[in-house]
Amino acid sequence: MIISIATGPWLPVPAVQGGAIPRLWQGLAEEFANRGHQVRILCRSYPGQPQTETINGVEYIRRGGLPQSTNIRLDLIKDLLYALLIFPTLPRADILVINDFWLPVFAALRPSSGQIVVNAARFPKGQYRLYTKVACFAAVSQAVKEAIAQEYPLLIPRIKVIPNPIDTSIFFPATSSKFANQEKVILYVGRIHPEKGIHLLVDAFLILAQQISTVKLRIIGPQQENQGGGGDKYLRSLKLQAEKLNIEFLEPIFDVDKLAEAYRQADIFCYPSLAEKGESFGVAPLEAMASGLVPVVSDLPCFRDFIESGKTGYFFNHKNTDAAKNLSATLVSAILNWETTTKMGAKAVQKAQEFSYQQIANAYLSNFEQLLTITK
Repeated sequence: MIISIATGPWLPVPAVQGGAIPRLWQGLAEEFANRGHQVRILCRSYPGQPQTETINGVEYIRRGGLPQSTNIRLDLIKDLLYALLIFPTLPRADILVINDFWLPVFAALRPSSGQIVVNAARFPKGQYRLYTKVACFAAVSQAVKEAIAQEYPLLIPRIKVIPNPIDTSIFFPATSSKFANQEKVILYVGRIHPEKGIHLLVDAFLILAQQISTVKLRIIGPQQENQGGGGDKYLRSLKLQAEKLNIEFLEPIFDVDKLAEAYRQADIFCYPSLAEKGESFGVAPLEAMASGLVPVVSDLPCFRDFIESGKTGYFFNHKNTDAAKNLSATLVSAILNWETTTKMGAKAVQKAQEFSYQQIANAYLSNFEQLLTITK
């Protein structure tokens, strides 16, 4: 097969600014290429990256690109301009995977670019009514599938759940046991943004630290708005909130090997997202699971695709006024019942193996073959 993958105008590929989507599509593209398929990634231009190059069997074609802002309407206009620039140059292919808002609309005007597969990695906001020519919607979670189906029921036969993958060759558990570690490190990795509930995590840690003194909270991620963060003001408010607590804020880690090591240096992973309609899957908790960490997450439907309460992770009720107490109590239980948590960590590793690049590539390629069979 000839497979094109269009990743949109915002982040470069390979990822040098972070971003789970560019990283996972690079990995899947390389897996497709390893199996003998001709694969290209159509991505934004970025300083230091050539307009065209081939890496690990994948051809990169870079054109256009714009910085993302916090203004959704402005970004939709930017994305429209990007789609208008890109679609006339779409190369001939059998399959065209798109992770972008406007491009699926215009790509349909170039049938030679291939059967269109939309990587539905976000909750719908009315745009799916525009995608009448799309062959398949690859929803990253059951929650996203149900949201698309509710918005536009006619698309139900074309929706498949194909989750995001992780690189299990990089994200794996530490070889040494952490059972004897006196200080337990709670880790958060992700955007430093209010919708991620980091202020709630700091509030919970304040309660936790009064019960268990040998505990540290480590927060890693970007706060810059052009990288999806909440800005310097939000970070300053968090640091003021965390004053005199054993909390450290670290710069984002874009090197995937160093990021994996950061997971292995922690004991528990916490992802207290409050984004009811923004959290579509959650790659970071899954990477943590692959690294042997038990995830503690908010009670959002998307996490239930890979976390089973009390077996591979913990959920806490994030919706009421006692959310910080609920989170703190969950963390306390995980730490004080460390033998149980350690056993859960082993099960979490096993579960994460189901989301390897190899497994998810199988699902995509099977879907691509079905689409091409239908059109013959």
